Amino acid sequence: MNEHTNLNLEKNDNIIQHQSISKILPPSSANNLTYGSQVVTGDGAIALDLVVVIDTSGSMSDESSDLSKDIDIAIQKALENCPSKLRVTFLGIEGTWDGTKFDQSASDYLKALGVPESRLQARKPFKEADGRDHAGNKEDLCRAVIDLSKYFDWRDGARRAVFVLGDEGMEGGGGVLTNAAKIKNDEAIAVAQQEKVKVYTYQGTPDDSATNLDRFPSVADRDRVTKEYVRLAEQTGGRSYIYTTGIANFSLVLQEILCDSLTLPNIPKPNDKKSNCSHVCEQLTSIISTVNTLAGIINKTIDSCCKDEWGNHHPPAKDCDC
Repeated sequence: MNEHTNLNLEKNDNIIQHQSISKILPPSSANNLTYGSQVVTGDGAIALDLVVVIDTSGSMSDESSDLSKDIDIAIQKALENCPSKLRVTFLGIEGTWDGTKFDQSASDYLKALGVPESRLQARKPFKEADGRDHAGNKEDLCRAVIDLSKYFDWRDGARRAVFVLGDEGMEGGGGVLTNAAKIKNDEAIAVAQQEKVKVYTYQGTPDDSATNLDRFPSVADRDRVTKEYVRLAEQTGGRSYIYTTGIANFSLVLQEILCDSLTLPNIPKPNDKKSNCSHVCEQLTSIISTVNTLAGIINKTIDSCCKDEWGNHHPPAKDCDC
């Protein structure tokens, strides 16, 4: 099949998708390509489907607002540098954010596509051990990645990416990393890899107030949770972001994600470490110091072994018995 045929098929597929979308998400305006929770634009050679899904438990309100404000500028600049046939979908995890593009939940979107609720891992509200509802089902980041990777209406031939945002543990929230959370993250990674979905993660500013029952008990606990955000991204070929890295400008982050998503996921092998080149650069000072030390030892050894020969002859001794 030639490239021209592929492009025609993609155009036909886009028309079908747009018709389906308009039924699910009524167009906000007849004069643009924004369908409620979705933005469709661009005419590049590569099709890209990006799903932005966010924790709706309450503490991510700033991020949801900032993303909604910055996305239009980010898309415009990204398309200039990295042209694509772009479709961006904004969804909340078992909830929505009023006044933002996150006006539909991930599970509602998938059910509208005809996915049976029984197949979804998204959970109904539940009570924790203390008998209270901590809105943990709205913080099920891993479950959202699993459901979207499996059942989202990815366009044929399109690159697939999910940008998931939260600020606590990725399985029911909370400030303590549980074994269940690690297992669920393993599952999310495996499903995303199988479905060729790149996952990008963002860990937002934590609520450390004394009234927050789910705050991180310690910095060590926070770091353990952070590593899970990083692991989900790295193991699926995506990238991880965190509030401490100065991610105040979501526009730049979105541009980076929109461009990086155009490449197929590079899945690290189980026993692979980070790039050898990167590792060498990080250790360069130590390597040079070690080499210089060894050179000094070798020179002293040669001087010690061959000092008599070298004392009598200017050229290096041929038969030095060191």
